Amino acid sequence: MCTAQPGIPERKAPVTRMKLEDRKYKWCPRCSGCVNEAASHCRFCRNELITGEQKTDPYFGPESKFDAARRWVPGLNALIEMMPQSNYKKQLQDGLHMRGRLQAMAMYDRDEESERQFNESNVGLERPPLEQERSILREVFLRLKDADIDIEPMLQTPKLRVLKFTKEYFDDLYNTRLKRQSDGKECKFCREKSDSAAQTCEFCKSNFVDPPKREARRFRKNAIGIFPLDKGLLKDVLLHIAVNRALTGGGWRTEMADVLSKHDICNADVERGIKERQFLIEEDMHIELPMSEWQRSLMTEGLDDGMDGYHAIHNIIEMGQTCLQEEFHEEAELVLNFAMAVAETYTLGNVQGLEAMREPLKTSGWMALSQLYESTGRYAEAEAAHGKMFQIGPSMAIPGLDEILKATMEMLSPQRSMRQADLCAKQGKFDEAIELFKKALSALDKQENKPFVGFSKMAGLIHGESPSSMATPTAEDFDVPPQLEKGEQAKLSDVSDLVLVSTAHRVGVMKKMADVYIAKGDLTTAVYVLDESMELAEQLNEPYQALVADVCETYGRLNMLQDKLPDAEAQFRRALDFYTGVKDPMDPDEFQNIVNKTSNSLADCLDKQGKKDEAAKYRK
Repeated sequence: MCTAQPGIPERKAPVTRMKLEDRKYKWCPRCSGCVNEAASHCRFCRNELITGEQKTDPYFGPESKFDAARRWVPGLNALIEMMPQSNYKKQLQDGLHMRGRLQAMAMYDRDEESERQFNESNVGLERPPLEQERSILREVFLRLKDADIDIEPMLQTPKLRVLKFTKEYFDDLYNTRLKRQSDGKECKFCREKSDSAAQTCEFCKSNFVDPPKREARRFRKNAIGIFPLDKGLLKDVLLHIAVNRALTGGGWRTEMADVLSKHDICNADVERGIKERQFLIEEDMHIELPMSEWQRSLMTEGLDDGMDGYHAIHNIIEMGQTCLQEEFHEEAELVLNFAMAVAETYTLGNVQGLEAMREPLKTSGWMALSQLYESTGRYAEAEAAHGKMFQIGPSMAIPGLDEILKATMEMLSPQRSMRQADLCAKQGKFDEAIELFKKALSALDKQENKPFVGFSKMAGLIHGESPSSMATPTAEDFDVPPQLEKGEQAKLSDVSDLVLVSTAHRVGVMKKMADVYIAKGDLTTAVYVLDESMELAEQLNEPYQALVADVCETYGRLNMLQDKLPDAEAQFRRALDFYTGVKDPMDPDEFQNIVNKTSNSLADCLDKQGKKDEAAKYRK
């Protein structure tokens, strides 16, 4: 795709002499990382490389990693061609054309000139490359160096300086790699070699005995931050907040003493910050928001994209999310409230149309605050913060357009209603929660533009009828499945995944609604809702076993409340069977807690039936 680039020498005949090992490679089907062919676990995402999955194209495809890597080295393709012939070069050349399982990624035509201009621009550099992408760049330069090609001129770019890819860095890395090849300690899981004295694999982080544990924090319940905690930025933000309070007469010494001390901020730091801020105010100078070291390095190298304020606020919100994830609740509340204050008025940048991003930016902040308040049991505050999400911006010039947009947003936001319903239920506002769940079901139905069977059966309940007064639906109440002509089955399969997602959404809403009816004491309606939820759940398969198990577990609890012990036992056993079918839970620890809770519920049920010995087998 790319021709010769500035700083890249003309292509020479490949050199055959190589000191680096010429291993064979494969692509991880989970993260598209390039790993040793003999690896049993991915060195990047740490997932087990299950036999059979390795032959499946990765979901996004390795080409997506090359696309991201070219943001940092636009002439990456030309560098790959300069590499000596090897297994690694062949692997990269193959990966350049693997677009993954998503059809949309294989359908579009690539505009090479537009891609070149995009890659050479500064847009999209606000995030560091993932390790999978960084690894491609690192390995390409190492192999060029191994071929006696002078890489130093190639490294003299602002983008690679930001990545700290220097001649000294590659000299050290190359020498270390050669040394590890001869006397390194090989990990039997990722097949990479660490220092001979290492106790932990430098790549997959295993202890060389037990398989690496996949990091589950990014999937932790009630947490939406997914990036490592930036301790330097956190310290700067807390200092900024303390200075703000000091200048406005706030009691920062007493109110923030503990949190400041925890992050090594002393009174002298705050007092120095006060003097610097006062100087800026007196000189009528711009007061910058705290920013990450990454963002500051981009600005130092002239790689900023004109959206500095937006990125600064976004990074602060993201850090607040990560504080919540790490259960630093006091820090999270300080950081997120500060972010929401500056998100109201701070200049986002000098890019035309950037102001339209202010409301989405604030939405992410309110979402994080709502999660924080819920995690700390402050459900009313969580509901209030949730209500401020998805706000409509300034009034539209066209009369009535605001109302249309608001109505459209309500119709298209079932998730918003579901979360508000959850918060209402936690406050004991059961009737309000039920109405919100009904609203979510209605919104889902309008999105599809056709009723699902389960929703059709519940239409009476949605409109206020009691289960006892509802007529049993007949075949005429539902859509007649179309008779597919030969060759049209493939077209239907294209949307099958979307149908499963919609079905799973409905099952989830109905299960939650049944929980509220149980809490309210309306067991008759809870039975009706769960019956319909179970009928829909029967249509689900992998990867929705956990959702089906959740429905069975709820039905088991309901049967226990009604003293239907054999029925409860059957449902709990079904739930455990479905949980067993979950191959890759997003958060293994949380998942195990749920399975143990269900197992204990089954043990309680068996105890009540006098099956003491069997109950002991299930007691966790």
